[in-house]
Amino acid sequence: MVFKERESRNKGVVENNRLMELHLYPGNRCNRDCDFCTVFGTPKGWAMEYTAEHLDATLASVMLHEQGALKFYGGEPTLNTENTLWAIAYLREHGFAGAIVIYSNGIKADQLLQLLASDPLGKTTASLNYSIATGDGAPQMPMSSLRKLEAYEKENPGAIAIGHPDIVDSGRGIDPFTGEETRPKVNHRCPHCYPVLKTDGQFHACPFAIENNAPHFQLGSIRDRPETVTQNFTTFLNWIDTVHEPYAIAHDLPACTVCWKNLEELPPPEFG
Repeated sequence: MVFKERESRNKGVVENNRLMELHLYPGNRCNRDCDFCTVFGTPKGWAMEYTAEHLDATLASVMLHEQGALKFYGGEPTLNTENTLWAIAYLREHGFAGAIVIYSNGIKADQLLQLLASDPLGKTTASLNYSIATGDGAPQMPMSSLRKLEAYEKENPGAIAIGHPDIVDSGRGIDPFTGEETRPKVNHRCPHCYPVLKTDGQFHACPFAIENNAPHFQLGSIRDRPETVTQNFTTFLNWIDTVHEPYAIAHDLPACTVCWKNLEELPPPEFG
Protein backbone atom coordinates (compact mmCIF):
# COMPACT_ATOMS: atom_id res chain seq x y z
CA MET A 1 0.00 0.00 0.00
CA VAL A 2 1.33 3.42 -0.94
CA PHE A 3 -0.21 5.37 1.96
CA LYS A 4 1.94 6.35 4.94
CA GLU A 5 1.05 7.47 8.45
CA ARG A 6 1.09 11.20 9.05
CA GLU A 7 3.64 12.48 11.54
CA SER A 8 2.20 13.77 14.81
CA ARG A 9 2.57 17.42 15.67
CA ASN A 10 3.03 19.11 19.04
CA LYS A 11 0.07 18.77 21.40
CA GLY A 12 -1.73 21.44 23.38
CA VAL A 13 -0.24 24.42 21.56
CA VAL A 14 -2.10 27.70 22.10
CA GLU A 15 -0.90 31.00 20.64
CA ASN A 16 -2.61 34.30 21.45
CA ASN A 17 -5.65 32.36 22.67
CA ARG A 18 -5.83 30.43 19.40
CA LEU A 19 -5.53 26.65 19.06
CA MET A 20 -2.96 25.21 16.69
CA GLU A 21 -5.51 22.61 15.58
CA LEU A 22 -9.26 22.19 15.72
CA HIS A 23 -11.52 19.34 14.64
CA LEU A 24 -14.78 20.15 12.83
CA TYR A 25 -17.65 17.74 13.41
CA PRO A 26 -20.98 17.81 11.52
CA GLY A 27 -22.41 14.64 13.06
CA ASN A 28 -21.97 10.88 12.91
CA ARG A 29 -23.97 10.01 9.78
CA CYS A 30 -21.91 7.51 7.76
CA ASN A 31 -22.18 5.08 4.86
CA ARG A 32 -20.68 2.34 7.05
CA ASP A 33 -21.74 0.88 10.40
CA CYS A 34 -18.50 -0.34 11.98
CA ASP A 35 -18.37 -1.94 15.43
CA PHE A 36 -15.16 -0.10 16.34
CA CYS A 37 -16.35 3.39 15.38
CA THR A 38 -15.50 5.91 18.10
CA VAL A 39 -18.31 8.28 17.04
CA PHE A 40 -21.03 5.61 16.65
CA GLY A 41 -21.06 6.23 12.89
CA THR A 42 -24.08 4.81 11.08
CA PRO A 43 -26.35 5.57 8.09
CA LYS A 44 -29.00 6.48 10.68
CA GLY A 45 -26.71 8.94 12.44
CA TRP A 46 -27.31 12.67 12.85
CA ALA A 47 -25.90 15.39 10.60
CA MET A 48 -25.99 19.19 10.67
CA GLU A 49 -24.43 21.33 7.95
CA TYR A 50 -21.62 23.81 8.40
CA THR A 51 -22.85 27.39 8.50
CA ALA A 52 -21.19 30.80 8.34
CA GLU A 53 -21.75 31.19 12.10
CA HIS A 54 -20.00 27.88 12.80
CA LEU A 55 -17.07 28.69 10.51
CA ASP A 56 -16.70 32.22 11.85
CA ALA A 57 -16.29 30.69 15.31
CA THR A 58 -13.71 28.34 13.80
CA LEU A 59 -11.78 31.26 12.33
CA ALA A 60 -11.82 33.02 15.71
CA SER A 61 -10.49 29.94 17.53
CA VAL A 62 -7.69 28.47 15.39
CA MET A 63 -4.34 29.87 14.25
CA LEU A 64 -4.94 31.37 10.83
CA HIS A 65 -1.34 31.20 9.62
CA GLU A 66 0.45 28.23 8.07
CA GLN A 67 0.95 26.46 11.41
CA GLY A 68 -2.80 26.15 11.95
CA ALA A 69 -4.73 23.03 11.00
CA LEU A 70 -8.42 22.16 10.63
CA LYS A 71 -9.57 18.56 10.56
CA PHE A 72 -12.92 17.63 9.01
CA TYR A 73 -14.15 14.35 10.44
CA GLY A 74 -17.27 12.73 11.85
CA GLY A 75 -19.33 9.96 10.34
CA GLU A 76 -18.17 10.49 6.74
CA PRO A 77 -17.37 13.96 5.32
CA THR A 78 -17.95 12.92 1.70
CA LEU A 79 -21.67 12.30 2.27
CA ASN A 80 -22.36 16.03 1.96
CA THR A 81 -19.67 17.04 -0.48
CA GLU A 82 -21.33 20.31 -1.52
CA ASN A 83 -21.45 21.63 2.04
CA THR A 84 -17.86 20.57 2.72
CA LEU A 85 -16.70 22.20 -0.53
CA TRP A 86 -18.46 25.38 0.52
CA ALA A 87 -16.88 25.23 3.98
CA ILE A 88 -13.35 24.85 2.58
CA ALA A 89 -13.91 27.78 0.20
CA TYR A 90 -15.35 29.93 3.01
CA LEU A 91 -12.38 29.26 5.29
CA ARG A 92 -9.91 30.18 2.54
CA GLU A 93 -11.83 33.30 1.52
CA HIS A 94 -11.80 34.48 5.12
CA GLY A 95 -8.09 34.14 5.72
CA PHE A 96 -7.31 30.63 6.91
CA ALA A 97 -3.91 29.71 5.44
CA GLY A 98 -3.15 26.51 7.36
CA ALA A 99 -3.58 22.84 6.55
CA ILE A 100 -6.95 21.16 6.08
CA VAL A 101 -7.33 17.40 6.60
CA ILE A 102 -10.34 15.30 5.56
CA TYR A 103 -10.75 12.14 7.65
CA SER A 104 -12.58 9.67 5.44
CA ASN A 105 -13.28 5.98 4.92
CA GLY A 106 -12.41 6.56 1.24
CA ILE A 107 -15.39 4.67 -0.14
CA LYS A 108 -16.66 7.69 -2.09
CA ALA A 109 -13.27 8.21 -3.69
CA ASP A 110 -14.41 10.57 -6.43
CA GLN A 111 -15.98 12.94 -3.91
CA LEU A 112 -12.93 12.78 -1.66
CA LEU A 113 -10.62 13.65 -4.53
CA GLN A 114 -12.95 16.50 -5.49
CA LEU A 115 -12.52 17.93 -1.99
CA LEU A 116 -8.73 17.69 -2.20
CA ALA A 117 -8.63 19.38 -5.58
CA SER A 118 -10.94 22.22 -4.55
CA ASP A 119 -8.49 23.97 -2.22
CA PRO A 120 -7.03 27.06 -3.96
CA LEU A 121 -3.95 26.79 -1.73
CA GLY A 122 -3.47 23.10 -2.51
CA LYS A 123 -3.09 22.30 1.18
CA THR A 124 -6.05 19.99 1.76
CA THR A 125 -5.10 16.36 2.32
CA ALA A 126 -6.90 13.18 3.37
CA SER A 127 -6.42 10.61 6.10
CA LEU A 128 -7.97 7.18 5.56
CA ASN A 129 -9.33 4.88 8.23
CA TYR A 130 -6.72 2.16 8.76
CA SER A 131 -9.12 -0.77 9.09
CA ILE A 132 -11.25 0.13 6.07
CA ALA A 133 -8.25 0.92 3.88
CA THR A 134 -6.42 -2.33 4.72
CA GLY A 135 -9.26 -4.73 5.51
CA ASP A 136 -7.58 -5.47 8.84
CA GLY A 137 -10.44 -5.74 11.33
CA ALA A 138 -13.18 -4.50 8.98
CA PRO A 139 -14.50 -5.10 5.46
CA GLN A 140 -12.16 -3.31 3.08
CA MET A 141 -13.31 -0.46 0.89
CA PRO A 142 -14.14 -1.34 -2.75
CA MET A 143 -11.03 -2.02 -4.80
CA SER A 144 -12.14 0.54 -7.37
CA SER A 145 -12.04 3.26 -4.71
CA LEU A 146 -8.73 2.05 -3.30
CA ARG A 147 -7.06 2.06 -6.73
CA LYS A 148 -8.22 5.63 -7.45
CA LEU A 149 -6.86 6.85 -4.14
CA GLU A 150 -3.58 4.98 -4.56
CA ALA A 151 -3.13 6.46 -8.03
CA TYR A 152 -3.74 9.98 -6.68
CA GLU A 153 -1.23 9.48 -3.88
CA LYS A 154 1.40 8.23 -6.33
CA GLU A 155 0.90 11.37 -8.43
CA ASN A 156 0.69 13.66 -5.39
CA PRO A 157 2.94 12.21 -2.64
CA GLY A 158 1.72 13.13 0.82
CA ALA A 159 -1.81 14.00 -0.29
CA ILE A 160 -3.42 10.91 1.25
CA ALA A 161 -2.21 9.38 4.51
CA ILE A 162 -3.44 6.38 6.47
CA GLY A 163 -4.59 6.53 10.08
CA HIS A 164 -2.82 4.80 12.94
CA PRO A 165 -3.54 1.11 13.59
CA ASP A 166 -4.05 1.54 17.33
CA ILE A 167 -7.28 0.29 18.88
CA VAL A 168 -9.15 3.03 20.71
CA ASP A 169 -11.57 1.83 23.38
CA SER A 170 -14.13 4.55 22.88
CA GLY A 171 -17.52 4.96 21.29
CA ARG A 172 -19.09 1.59 20.60
CA GLY A 173 -16.11 -0.28 22.05
CA ILE A 174 -13.65 -2.79 20.65
CA ASP A 175 -15.16 -6.11 21.78
CA PRO A 176 -16.49 -7.17 18.34
CA PHE A 177 -13.34 -5.96 16.57
CA THR A 178 -11.65 -8.84 14.72
CA GLY A 179 -8.21 -7.18 14.56
CA GLU A 180 -7.85 -6.79 18.31
CA GLU A 181 -5.20 -9.46 18.84
CA THR A 182 -2.71 -8.06 16.33
CA ARG A 183 -3.16 -4.31 16.82
CA PRO A 184 -1.61 -2.05 19.47
CA LYS A 185 -3.76 -0.47 22.15
CA VAL A 186 -3.39 3.03 23.50
CA ASN A 187 -1.68 3.07 26.93
CA HIS A 188 -2.53 4.84 30.17
CA ARG A 189 -1.66 8.23 28.74
CA CYS A 190 -4.32 10.17 26.85
CA PRO A 191 -3.06 11.25 23.40
CA HIS A 192 -3.96 14.88 24.21
CA CYS A 193 -5.84 15.51 20.96
CA TYR A 194 -7.01 18.98 20.04
CA PRO A 195 -10.68 19.81 20.69
CA VAL A 196 -13.73 19.75 18.46
CA LEU A 197 -16.24 22.35 17.31
CA LYS A 198 -19.54 20.64 16.54
CA THR A 199 -21.99 22.11 14.07
CA ASP A 200 -24.48 22.47 16.94
CA GLY A 201 -22.17 25.20 18.23
CA GLN A 202 -20.55 23.30 21.12
CA PHE A 203 -16.82 22.98 21.78
CA HIS A 204 -15.94 19.47 22.99
CA ALA A 205 -12.60 18.45 24.48
CA CYS A 206 -12.10 15.08 22.75
CA PRO A 207 -12.60 13.93 19.13
CA PHE A 208 -12.81 10.28 20.23
CA ALA A 209 -15.45 10.88 22.91
CA ILE A 210 -17.39 13.41 20.83
CA GLU A 211 -20.74 11.65 21.32
CA ASN A 212 -20.22 11.63 25.09
CA ASN A 213 -22.05 14.62 26.63
CA ALA A 214 -20.45 14.35 30.07
CA PRO A 215 -19.55 17.72 31.67
CA HIS A 216 -15.88 16.68 31.69
CA PHE A 217 -15.66 17.51 27.96
CA GLN A 218 -17.73 20.70 27.67
CA LEU A 219 -15.38 23.59 26.83
CA GLY A 220 -18.03 26.14 25.89
CA SER A 221 -19.97 27.26 22.85
CA ILE A 222 -19.65 29.68 19.95
CA ARG A 223 -21.36 32.24 22.19
CA ASP A 224 -18.34 32.22 24.52
CA ARG A 225 -15.22 34.27 23.96
CA PRO A 226 -12.47 32.28 22.16
CA GLU A 227 -10.09 32.85 25.06
CA THR A 228 -12.58 31.18 27.40
CA VAL A 229 -12.61 28.06 25.22
CA THR A 230 -8.82 27.88 24.93
CA GLN A 231 -8.40 28.42 28.67
CA ASN A 232 -10.90 25.64 29.33
CA PHE A 233 -8.98 23.38 26.95
CA THR A 234 -5.76 24.08 28.87
CA THR A 235 -7.63 23.28 32.08
CA PHE A 236 -8.83 20.01 30.53
CA LEU A 237 -5.27 18.97 29.60
CA ASN A 238 -4.11 19.70 33.14
CA TRP A 239 -7.02 17.59 34.45
CA ILE A 240 -5.96 14.76 32.13
CA ASP A 241 -2.43 14.85 33.56
CA THR A 242 -3.31 15.29 37.23
CA VAL A 243 -6.60 13.39 37.65
CA HIS A 244 -7.30 11.18 34.66
CA GLU A 245 -3.88 9.63 34.04
CA PRO A 246 -3.16 8.80 37.71
CA TYR A 247 -6.53 7.01 37.81
CA ALA A 248 -5.70 5.08 34.62
CA ILE A 249 -2.34 4.02 36.05
CA ALA A 250 -3.76 3.07 39.45
CA HIS A 251 -6.43 0.88 37.82
CA ASP A 252 -4.22 -0.33 34.94
CA LEU A 253 -6.64 0.91 32.29
CA PRO A 254 -6.08 2.39 28.84
CA ALA A 255 -6.80 6.12 28.82
CA CYS A 256 -9.82 5.88 26.54
CA THR A 257 -11.32 3.09 28.64
CA VAL A 258 -11.40 5.45 31.61
CA CYS A 259 -13.49 7.95 29.65
CA TRP A 260 -15.67 5.25 28.12
CA LYS A 261 -16.43 3.22 31.24
CA ASN A 262 -15.17 4.93 34.41
CA LEU A 263 -15.63 8.66 33.86
CA GLU A 264 -18.38 9.04 36.48
CA GLU A 265 -15.79 8.16 39.13
CA LEU A 266 -13.73 11.26 38.28
CA PRO A 267 -14.66 14.87 39.16
CA PRO A 268 -15.03 17.16 36.11
CA PRO A 269 -12.36 19.76 35.38
CA GLU A 270 -13.01 23.16 36.96
CA PHE A 271 -13.79 25.14 33.83
CA GLY A 272 -14.13 28.91 33.83
